[in-house]
Amino acid sequence: MIRLIALISLVALALPLGACSLDPEKQWYKPGGNYTAADFDRDTKACTKDRVLNEACLQERGWIPLSGDIVKKQAEKPPAGSANRY
Repeated sequence: MIRLIALISLVALALPLGACSLDPEKQWYKPGGNYTAADFDRDTKACTKDRVLNEACLQERGWIPLSGDIVKKQAEKPPAGSANRY
C-alpha cells in the first residue's frame, strides 16, 4: 500500500514538472492577407519532414511566428549598461 501511495505521489509531482519544461506552441500568422486554417495546414504539411516543422520554410511562404518566443529572446539579453554596473 505504501508503494502505491509513493508511486501516485511521484506521478502527481512529475506531471506538472514535465509540463513546465515544454516550450509553448508557436502561433503563426500572415500579415496583410486573408488566409484560412486550410491554407496554414497546407503550408505546414509542405514544410514538415519527419515530423519536424521547418520554420524557415513557413517564413518563406509569408508566415510570421507570433508567440512568447520573441519575449524569451529579449529576456535572455542583459539590460543595457549592466556589464558596467558592478
